[in-house]
Amino acid sequence: MTKIIAIIQTGQPVKSALQKYGDFDAWFIKAMDIDRKKTKTFRVYDELVFPEIEDIAGLIITGSPAMLTQELDWSEITIHWLKRFLDLEIPVLGVCYGHQQLAKLLGGTVDWNPNGRQMGQVDMHLKPEAQQDDLFASTLKQSQQLQPQNNTLKFLATHQQSVINLPDHITILGTTELDPYHCFRYKNHIWGLQFHPEFTADICIDYIQARTADLVKEGLNPTQMIKNIENLENGKPLLQRFKELCFHFN
Repeated sequence: MTKIIAIIQTGQPVKSALQKYGDFDAWFIKAMDIDRKKTKTFRVYDELVFPEIEDIAGLIITGSPAMLTQELDWSEITIHWLKRFLDLEIPVLGVCYGHQQLAKLLGGTVDWNPNGRQMGQVDMHLKPEAQQDDLFASTLKQSQQLQPQNNTLKFLATHQQSVINLPDHITILGTTELDPYHCFRYKNHIWGLQFHPEFTADICIDYIQARTADLVKEGLNPTQMIKNIENLENGKPLLQRFKELCFHFN
């Protein structure tokens, strides 16, 4: 049997984005530039069914409108299921909510970000460890947007909760102004990304528009947030590199 990249979907996009651009799994599949037949989606928020380990070439855990501190049953069971991957060499990528699930699994703490909501385009400052990282190194080489002066990459994000701390044995790869644990690696096969590599500029703008009322209440300027978004799509080479790692390309 041909192995798959299993997509553990932990929720759905805002309604307007779902109608325009499809579901979360479709965004990852498009960004990875992979045949859908080489993936399989498991919507654990709706039905607790997981892939067989022997079928998995790699694993992606998506974002969610849920909050990790709710400790929803399906989420806690998913975290427990993920524990088996800690000692395997199967590549695992957790994004936003998935990033937070991995952090909790690894002994970190997730809570409401004391610095407030982080949404729109963000500058991620890269730690030196990212230069040699299997996932990030090729992304850095391909990116035309790397700023050598402060070693940052621009990504798209939307979240209110964040990883508040992590154990010392976790490698921090990137930070943002509001989030010191924005990106991490465990061993050499598990990555957590608080940003959304699968987002396009249009998707992110749709999210901002959907959250306009809340953003205004929080003293943020959604019009300016939209203006700040550049059509960079730095997440694509990162996700395509993840695909290569799953199928053992050099």
